[in-house]
Amino acid sequence: MKMKKVPAFAVASTLVLSMAAINTFPVLAAPSEKSKAVDRQESARIDISENSKGKENLSWNIKKDVPSFVSGKLSSRTVRSGSDAVAVLEENRDLFNMDSAQLELTPFDTIKDEHGQAFKFRQTYKGVPVFGNELILHTDADGKVTAVNGYYDPVVKIKGLKVKPSLSADQALTVAKQTLKVTAAASFDVQESQLVVYEAGEGDYHLVYLVTLSTLDGTPVYADVFVDAHDGAVVHTISKLSMVAAVAPASGVLDDTKTLNTDLVSGLYYLSDVTKPMFSTGGKIDTYSANYGLSLPGTMLSNTDNVWSDKAAVDAHYYAGLVYDYYYTEHGRNSFDNNGATIKSTVHYSSNYNNAFWNGGQMVYGDGDGKNYLAFSGALDVVAHELTHAVTTKTAGLIYQDQSGALSESFSDVFGELIENKPDNNWLVGEAIVTPDIPGDAMRSLADPGAYNHPDNMAEYLYTSADSGGVHTNSGIPNKAFYLFVTAPGMTQQKAGKVWYRALTQYLTSKSIFNDARNATRQAAIDLYGAGSAEVATVVNAWESVGVNDSTGDPFEPNNSKESAYAPVISDTTYNGRITSAGDEDWFKFTPSANGNVTVLMNNMAYDYDLAVYDATSNLIGQSTNRGNLAETVAFSGTAGATYYVKIVGYNGAQSSTSVYTLKATFPTVTTNKWFYETLPMDTPHPYPVSYNNRYQHTYKKQGAQKVALHFSRFETEHTYDYVQIRDKNDLTVYTYTGTLAGFWVTLDGDEASAILFSDSSVTAFGYTIDQVAYYNPTAIVSAGMLAEEPKTSFVDPIEE
Repeated sequence: MKMKKVPAFAVASTLVLSMAAINTFPVLAAPSEKSKAVDRQESARIDISENSKGKENLSWNIKKDVPSFVSGKLSSRTVRSGSDAVAVLEENRDLFNMDSAQLELTPFDTIKDEHGQAFKFRQTYKGVPVFGNELILHTDADGKVTAVNGYYDPVVKIKGLKVKPSLSADQALTVAKQTLKVTAAASFDVQESQLVVYEAGEGDYHLVYLVTLSTLDGTPVYADVFVDAHDGAVVHTISKLSMVAAVAPASGVLDDTKTLNTDLVSGLYYLSDVTKPMFSTGGKIDTYSANYGLSLPGTMLSNTDNVWSDKAAVDAHYYAGLVYDYYYTEHGRNSFDNNGATIKSTVHYSSNYNNAFWNGGQMVYGDGDGKNYLAFSGALDVVAHELTHAVTTKTAGLIYQDQSGALSESFSDVFGELIENKPDNNWLVGEAIVTPDIPGDAMRSLADPGAYNHPDNMAEYLYTSADSGGVHTNSGIPNKAFYLFVTAPGMTQQKAGKVWYRALTQYLTSKSIFNDARNATRQAAIDLYGAGSAEVATVVNAWESVGVNDSTGDPFEPNNSKESAYAPVISDTTYNGRITSAGDEDWFKFTPSANGNVTVLMNNMAYDYDLAVYDATSNLIGQSTNRGNLAETVAFSGTAGATYYVKIVGYNGAQSSTSVYTLKATFPTVTTNKWFYETLPMDTPHPYPVSYNNRYQHTYKKQGAQKVALHFSRFETEHTYDYVQIRDKNDLTVYTYTGTLAGFWVTLDGDEASAILFSDSSVTAFGYTIDQVAYYNPTAIVSAGMLAEEPKTSFVDPIEE
């Protein structure tokens, strides 16, 4: 059969018609890889929100469009090992726009304690570390994933950076030495180089050698130099110089007496403390003198009679021991590296040198000029500040510039003051050595940063290129946040220290900024004390008060309905919340444990917000609808065991995503036991004699009390050979202490406690001072023959239960 011919023009016409028909509809291009990634990321966010039932907490790295902190239900997997942690990150890779957790993350540390584990990873690109980018996955004690935080950069993969260097490490080292003007230095305490990917500006990536140099040959230098691995150009420089078994009696810079742990070797006594737990792995506390020169570590101090007249050396040695004791006793940390490293200190550096610093390997102290500063080792908080820089280097590794550098300074200030732990703590840094002729002068103040022209709120943040981006100046903002936290009602120095230490060692990363510290301390408080605890609310309020907040909204969300009301609200505790949209409602709930008056107060609003209180069946108890931003108050008689709901709304759509309101509910609670503090000085002779036994001299009795306690503000005995027993009312020895210990409480069940010092027939020491006593009871006890003063319910170093 023959095919019928079709005219060519007809075919052409049909083809044109078909194309025209097609072109009447939109042309849909294939989705780009970027849009696919965005879709996957949004899907991951929705999944986490649904799995967490709206209780997730998310902070966003806007520059990289990935989270910097996320908590909630991130996986149903139980995590026990690093491989489990990688598997969870693999599950959540879409949230971070990550191709492969297995290929892009390298584990470098795991921290485990009674609260869970923290698995730390570094981001790599084609096997090369990306500078400053780390992710940390956290679990609770049962292996449940609680949070992931840190910095990951998905953009670096797009740039196609070549990772094969054109220069050698030695060539980069030469460039770095030339840049720092230390080519003539005879020796270096630190001389390292590592190939990394570095982002010099937004999207401007370089393959660089990160060269770290530390030398005191000439002007002190401790710095990171970023040398381009292809052309040898210096991309950036960061100064890391953070400025600021025998015993013997000795006198310190302020002429106060101390007892030192020294070591007798071949007839010479050395300023070397071998009594600490670190010695089991070879660690010691060694003190040297630079003899007014520049070489380190200098000469180890020694003598033949164990009598020490070098006051700067006495303080450096003694205070290094107290810093070690604090970290070991309070946080279980064995030296600055948590691995028993030797702590070296050198005094008499240079002549009239007005500074102290950690150079990456040891402490260095100048003697001061006598007018502006005394010897820098004479202040415990300064010694603790500098040694905390060493702890920070080994944990968070905060980059010493801008906000991360200010955090480094702030954490050192915080732990300096916690370790100093003065009974009259005025939260001044270095007041013992600054301008000796001006009473009360200091370097900085945590309580009032403005007194030293430092900001205490983000609204006053100083943008500057000086001082590595204002690291000392802007530290005033996180310093004030800590001060507000530690001095809040019900808070203690010990609790605050545990929160800040956990944040530093398990949550912060090298690039962390102030908002990361806020998230870190909040999550640390949740780990330690529970999500609904007063500690969590207090730490959030502290950061809010200095203008550091999460721009994503209210810290107590989701609480937009009666069913999702935030709880538990603690009586007489302030909560800072936000109404972030016209339709936003904030709900809180509380339950009095006794009958009595209830007052709910809302104030400090920038806009017109209204307040209402309901009972459990949604009956209105009372409301307050004052005009403008006047305070709103609802007062009523509450019933024990009844649950009440507080509702806050904006009038006529009033809202603000930045301004906060403060809410406080005051309601009756059942009277419970509490500690009552009294002043009762009890001292051994200073120093105590040989063959000493002060039995029956130091006993505290509070008849009827459930517990009693003794506070040792100073404790020094010859290690092992002289000791103090703590005995109860039945004369049973409950505790035994020896050596040099930082201030501490001893608590015993019952209403009586005794301290007894026993010494042998040779070396003696300071002894002890008990400055405070306390008893545990529902109410104050007044009994004949006991202390007559009015008992206090607070103390600068309170007892932790």
